[in-house]
Amino acid sequence: MKIQRPTFLRMSMTIQPGNILSLFFMALLSTALLGCSHNKTLRLYSGPPLGSEFEATLMLPMEFELLSVDGQKVSANAQTFRNSDLSIQLPAGPHILVLQYSDIWQIDDENHDALTSGRLVFDIIMAKKEVFLVKAPPLKEHAQALNFIKNPQVHLQSSVQSVLASHIKKEDPLVFKTSSEPDQVEFPRLQQLKFWWAQASEFERQQFKKWQAAGANSP
Repeated sequence: MKIQRPTFLRMSMTIQPGNILSLFFMALLSTALLGCSHNKTLRLYSGPPLGSEFEATLMLPMEFELLSVDGQKVSANAQTFRNSDLSIQLPAGPHILVLQYSDIWQIDDENHDALTSGRLVFDIIMAKKEVFLVKAPPLKEHAQALNFIKNPQVHLQSSVQSVLASHIKKEDPLVFKTSSEPDQVEFPRLQQLKFWWAQASEFERQQFKKWQAAGANSP
């Protein structure tokens, strides 16, 4: 059985005379969690708000965490202690988004299992006002979740496109890593350069080549 967030505080327990203080503390924590859940919108760019006409939206379910946007880590603070989807506003354009499935499953009255997938990488171009939903198979049992994290099939889906994530498996701490190849996720600017090159006119491309030939040291 999956533990609902933040309703994991509702797990059954036998009330003993010495549990009064613990129950009081849990009640205070529950109140704090409910207060945090009201913040359902997060803008992930610097500067003043662009306005919805220049933004794209990612609806992030409770079972998923956004790890980074274009190589920049995203704080987990705004993503935890919520009981509904989080609306994430991003500037329209090309982005590399890295997500991760993370959820807690109750095994029995005394045991639970925290499951996480590897990184889910989306190389995506988001249009103005486009809204993306995270689409994954429904998980109703612990066994289903165990199979899911081994090979998660997750899409970012809007009304006009559906993008499948590339799954980067979690490293086994017992396996010595010999590869020194750089991780492609660390180079989001390359994807953006390709995007703007495709949008540029022939004149603009020639000017860019001249700038490169001059040493590319001036703006």
